Amino acid sequence: MTNIKTISRSRIVYHIIFWIFAFVFWLFTMFVASNFKNVLRLEPILMTIVFNLCFAFAVYSNLYVLLPYLFKRQRFFSYVISLLSVVSISAFIINFLLVYPLNNFVKGERFFEEITFVVWFNFAFFTMIYVGITSFLSLMREWFVFQKVSDQFKDIEREKLEAELKALKSQINPHFLFNTLNNLYSLTLDKSDKAPGMVLQLSDMMRYILYECNERFVLLEKELGFVKNYLDLQKIRLDETIPVNLEVRGNTGEHKVAPLLFEPLIENAFKHGAYGKNNHGFVNILFNFEQKDQLSLFIENRFHDDWQSKDSDNGIGIKNVMRRLELIYPNKHDIEINKEGDLFRVNLKIDMS
Repeated sequence: MTNIKTISRSRIVYHIIFWIFAFVFWLFTMFVASNFKNVLRLEPILMTIVFNLCFAFAVYSNLYVLLPYLFKRQRFFSYVISLLSVVSISAFIINFLLVYPLNNFVKGERFFEEITFVVWFNFAFFTMIYVGITSFLSLMREWFVFQKVSDQFKDIEREKLEAELKALKSQINPHFLFNTLNNLYSLTLDKSDKAPGMVLQLSDMMRYILYECNERFVLLEKELGFVKNYLDLQKIRLDETIPVNLEVRGNTGEHKVAPLLFEPLIENAFKHGAYGKNNHGFVNILFNFEQKDQLSLFIENRFHDDWQSKDSDNGIGIKNVMRRLELIYPNKHDIEINKEGDLFRVNLKIDMS
């Protein structure tokens, strides 16, 4: 409400300044034309008032009627005809007042003897100048206001997206930590020699999550380091007969990626592919950077027949990844998720350019 009042007051002030300038300009012009002989006479002041009142009639008819109801609705032919009519009427009124009422009111030199086409045309020309200038200023002001509102809207959308991304990322960290602590708890119960190594691996990973993942993007090399630590941690509690293969092709260069983007996909492969009753489980992961400015991730694993019924939260991690991809890489990613028999495959491509 305060902003609306401020804008309205500013607009009124601008209009007042404009008409004061117009009045002074015409008055000064008349004084110059008469070699400053009419400085103390009433006629120039009356003429200037008549000019500006009639110009104001045309200007405000255009600003508050013709522009919003015809021009902005793309009724251009009607707008042109209406504008010419308003200008013609305004010029005729000026000419009529200067010939009859003012000539009779002011004793002395007469303004004009009769209404003529030349005089009417001159006044119509000046009226069009007024209308053109004020239309341009009005449209420019609206354009700047539109740009400001558009920028504010973009800022709001960006803040909204950043808040949503933070919320999505916060869903990853506790989920991963919960699963890892459960694994560690199982090993400590069994008094496994793998438990100390697992604690170290978890410590490195949590350090990455706490200190590296606060940025929107991290170096691909660091994200791959996190993935390797994650796989080492998973191997600690896996049966050695279950193969886990990681292959990295090409050079990551200086490319950056959203942190923890791959973790839910990889975790999903272990969760439903390498544990439980599955004696033929495996996980294959391939990162390919051989194509310039393109990241490719391929994950393949064998899953249980009953994995869908075991987890009420099935698919949350994948949905999380897909939503983050939509927000961070709009129109620059492609992800395919499918299953054939007991094989589950994920194929992700991201344009890094």
